[in-house]
Amino acid sequence: MKVLLIKRGAIGDLLMATPLIRQLKQQLNCQLDIIVGKSASAALIHNQYLDRQIILADNDFTLRGVVSLFQELLKLRKQYDYVFVLDKHWYFNCMAQLVGAKVIGYTRDMISNLILYKKVVYDDVSRYHSLYYLDLLKVSQLAAVDYTDLKLDLTISTADKLAIEEFIFESKLTNYVVLVNSGGNNSYEQDGLRMLPMEKVLELVKLLLERGYKVLLLGAKVDLMHYQKICASFPDSHNLYNLAGKFNLAASTYLIGRATHFYTTDCGVMHLGVAAGALERMTAFFGPSNPAHILPDPWLSQVAVWQDEGIYSPCYQLDGSRQKQEPKYFSKLAPQLYLY
Repeated sequence: MKVLLIKRGAIGDLLMATPLIRQLKQQLNCQLDIIVGKSASAALIHNQYLDRQIILADNDFTLRGVVSLFQELLKLRKQYDYVFVLDKHWYFNCMAQLVGAKVIGYTRDMISNLILYKKVVYDDVSRYHSLYYLDLLKVSQLAAVDYTDLKLDLTISTADKLAIEEFIFESKLTNYVVLVNSGGNNSYEQDGLRMLPMEKVLELVKLLLERGYKVLLLGAKVDLMHYQKICASFPDSHNLYNLAGKFNLAASTYLIGRATHFYTTDCGVMHLGVAAGALERMTAFFGPSNPAHILPDPWLSQVAVWQDEGIYSPCYQLDGSRQKQEPKYFSKLAPQLYLY
């Protein structure tokens, strides 16, 4: 049997899809390939359950890249028995038909209802996203599903570990905190909606520095300028590090796993804390998104900080739509309550 997965991104979504990838391979012992966007593909480097990764430019997954995606899918025609579409938009369900296989995906509209071979209704953001991915295997009826097998797969090489150990040694990091303030900054979203307001993140950094911690600002290159502004507010501090873009995902995961504590917003890097098993040392701040959709059940009570349930809109997570005037998220957040 040959199975193709289609997922444009993002990093967090791909990591939450790894239980599905693992169970597909283990249960079916099939050839398992994936088409994925370049930016998010880093989440799947060295994934042992994938036979082939077809990495496309992020733009190929937009309407402007329709011709490129069309051509890539046609190259794969009649090579697979099943296609699992991990994105929710009807557009991807339609494009997947080009492969000429049985297409299994999500439905939120009439078009998807008509064209999918098997479908899962996606309508509840109070349910953990990994469970929705596993639903695809369940409705396919190809194999049994284990809804308790939710471990996120992210391979950390020996080289990645050594790079972090060398950085820790050279920087004399004995008591450090990792802080991530990202979210809503990727190839498909640029307004940073899930980030803490500047005054809140500055307050948290100030409190951590006063407690004697070394604070490591971790993120991708897109976070560089934002972190530079944070560092500019503490010009005399030698304990504040801007690490945006310095380490890859695997190395960053190992760095998080070695930290005294990990503070993060709802973003791709947040899932690295889950992959690192940092349950007892992690605090995740949520504003416009429901943490129950992003974190597995055991983590909600210990990790998630969410005080905006009354003002958020579930549509943001269901279909990406926004409120006409977004409320001011995180206004109730008091950073001093979450010091360790």
